Amino acid sequence: MKTLTFLLTTLLTAAGLTAQDQTSTQSDRTSVSVTIYNAGMGLVRETRKTDLKKGILSLRYEDVASQIIPQTVRIKSRSNPDKLTVFEQNYEYDLISSGRLMDKYIGKEVKLFRLNENGTETEYKAKLISNNDGPVYQIGSEISLGFPGRVVVPSIPDNLFEHPTLIWKLNNQNSGSQELEVSYQTNGMNWSADYILILDESEKTADLASWVTLDNQSGARFENATLQLVAGEVKRANEYTVTAYAPLAKGRMNEEIFSSDLRAPQFEQENLSEYYLYTLDQPTTIGMNQTKQVQLFSTGGVSVLKRYIFENLPMYSGEEKNFNKAEIRYEFKNSKDNQLGRPLPKGTIRAYKADSKGRQQLLGEDLIDHTPNDELVKITTGEAFDVVANGKQLSYENFSIGSGYHADYEVSLRNRKTEDITIRVYANLAGDWKITESNHKAVKESAFKAYFDVPVKAGAEVKLTYSVKVSYK
Repeated sequence: MKTLTFLLTTLLTAAGLTAQDQTSTQSDRTSVSVTIYNAGMGLVRETRKTDLKKGILSLRYEDVASQIIPQTVRIKSRSNPDKLTVFEQNYEYDLISSGRLMDKYIGKEVKLFRLNENGTETEYKAKLISNNDGPVYQIGSEISLGFPGRVVVPSIPDNLFEHPTLIWKLNNQNSGSQELEVSYQTNGMNWSADYILILDESEKTADLASWVTLDNQSGARFENATLQLVAGEVKRANEYTVTAYAPLAKGRMNEEIFSSDLRAPQFEQENLSEYYLYTLDQPTTIGMNQTKQVQLFSTGGVSVLKRYIFENLPMYSGEEKNFNKAEIRYEFKNSKDNQLGRPLPKGTIRAYKADSKGRQQLLGEDLIDHTPNDELVKITTGEAFDVVANGKQLSYENFSIGSGYHADYEVSLRNRKTEDITIRVYANLAGDWKITESNHKAVKESAFKAYFDVPVKAGAEVKLTYSVKVSYK
């Protein structure tokens, strides 16, 4: 790059042209949009209006993200695209700091000031000869290590910058105002989705609300930006995938859990190839080093099914426990008929229910994957205190070595609650299996799994028995 810069400068000088220095800052910005992907990446697009002189010029483009990916930068003129040519692009990130400033003055003269007991200062002229593990000065014929005073340098070198800066060598054929469009990718931007499921007293209906949390560690501030989010798995060339989340639509919030805002922004959805693109319908400011939450959607009247689940229940000798607790699972359909019917991005979902005084209490939280329209959402919130079970194998008979077996099982289900419930028990199976007998209906869920839904009255105990024949081919 240095060789190219030297050759370009030599050619321009030989032609009688010299580069003029100009600067553009965020005060020139007329619009900015930010698309955020999960996994730490953002795409920034901005326009700036600036007066450019005619001829060869060097444009310092300041106030870009410090985590910019320089290879992704693009610039073009929107007002006179045929009259502006980019000769060269540099990204300068050697920022001013005390350490970097001292490094630039190695081998040069600096001033040292020592504070005297009477409050005055004594000035010394010194040469900085090293800055490894602390500065080393030559003062006259002596070498000073760790000088106890302040250091003054005459100026800031041209190759140190206050802010991360893009520098373009341009050929502008028209003088006057130019509208420049610049885009780049940056690391340090992230977002995630969170859901709140507020169950009613019966736990059969719920309100569902969502927020998006934005985290901007890119090193730049974006004032009044158009915010966009992409839903889908976006592959990057460095072999990791950007997981992009999709926000949803606006609705009402539960005020006890959130600060409700009836004027919350809405996201407009459109398809972008195999992804979803969501655009916030009003500008928002994304501050530097800021974590920001944006209210996304809320809906009521979602039908929910609560299940008590026993899966992988210990059934064999040596695995016995006094009792095993049921897993609590809530399920709801992501469909229009169920007040939803929109892409739900991967995120954390938290379930709440009001106590006898109306105070919302946390029941548990879980993660959901990207969930398309009309798919089932399942969340597990914990273990049931009053629903317990024990299982055991009653018999086992091999047909012949390696060909298969026949076994009988019994599960004791106990409901210590004050209301009737249905308990789902899973049987995990292998090989070519068949449930030959059972005292409750068996339902095949997959090639290796079947379940039984067993009604159990309040305070009662019910025995589930079943027999399995397994063949290995």
